[in-house]
This record gives sequence, C-alpha cells and structure tokens, in this order.
Amino acid sequence: MDFETVNPAIPRFSGMRPFDQLPFQWSVDVQREPRSEPEHHEFLATDGRDPRSEFISSLCDALGESGNLVVYNQQFESQRLSDLAVWVPEFAARIKKLQRRLWDLLAVVRNHVYHPAFGGSYSLKAVLPALVPEMTYEGMAVGNGKEAGLAWESLVRGNLDQSERDRIKNELLAYCGQDTLALVRLLGKLRLASA
Repeated sequence: MDFETVNPAIPRFSGMRPFDQLPFQWSVDVQREPRSEPEHHEFLATDGRDPRSEFISSLCDALGESGNLVVYNQQFESQRLSDLAVWVPEFAARIKKLQRRLWDLLAVVRNHVYHPAFGGSYSLKAVLPALVPEMTYEGMAVGNGKEAGLAWESLVRGNLDQSERDRIKNELLAYCGQDTLALVRLLGKLRLASA
C-alpha cells in the first residue's frame, strides 16, 4: 500500500491546517499467496473537490478485513490514516483496524539488509534498483513524491486540455503503482534470500 499527498501552505478544505498532508492517491497490490501475481487497485482524485472521503472509502473497500498491509515507512501511512480518522470520523473505527494491520518493510530492510548500491540510503528509490535491478524509477515522467504532488496540482488546478489531463493521470498512476509493485518484488526477493 502506498499513499501520495500534497501539503499546501494554505488549507484547502474544512478541518485542515497549514501544511497538513492531503492524500490524493493510493495504490494497493493484493497478493493472496506468497508467489502469486498481485491484483492491482488504485485511486486518484482527478478534480478540485475534497478527495478525503472518497480516498478512505475506496481504500477501505479495496483492503477488506484481513491480511497484513505492507508499507514502506509505516509512520507516514499511519499518520495519514490518523488524519483521515479526524477529517472523516465515520471511518475512524475502520481506520484503527487498518492501522493495526500495517507492516513496515522499511524497518525490515533497515535492520537486516545492506547493499553497497544503497549509497547509504534506505529510501525505496535506492533500495529497489539495488535488490530488484529490473525495476527502476529512472526515465519515469513522475519519479518521486514531490513530482507526484506537482503533477497532481497541475491536474486539478491547471487549465489543461483532455489529452494533457490523460497524460498526467497516467503518469501519476504509473508512479504510485510502481511503488506498490516494488514492495511486492522486494518481499519476493527477501523471501528467496531467506530460504
């Protein structure tokens, strides 16, 4: 599971404070068996309306009631879920259940894996190409969270024609989808290494 957010200086919607993280996109790859191909699910807000309610509603639907939720930096996703519990209180009980299911792959990598190609960084962008060389963010039109936020801002606030909107939407979906597929591939690599 992966979230993308922006943190506007001027609060955009009710209940927000300056620089609150506003979630606008999520990606989830559901893997039912350890070596099975994942089922991909995604959400991207594509207009200027408040995305928070639809974000959490669609996420809860995709995640179901059981199974670990693998993330890369549990603190970030857990805090975004806590924010959503305040903003969309009718989901607070479901959000608490989701938070109990979070499992942090970053902590596993940081505590048990090292590769010189990490270059001293444990970010997903450094770890992925070192351990799963066939996957990289190089050459992607949106290749990091900051670029995702800027692309989303142009999507929802820009005066774009439909082909430009479609291009940006596809680039955002590809980037966030790459993050969750990266987690699936890293888990597979670590399972093989521990076998």
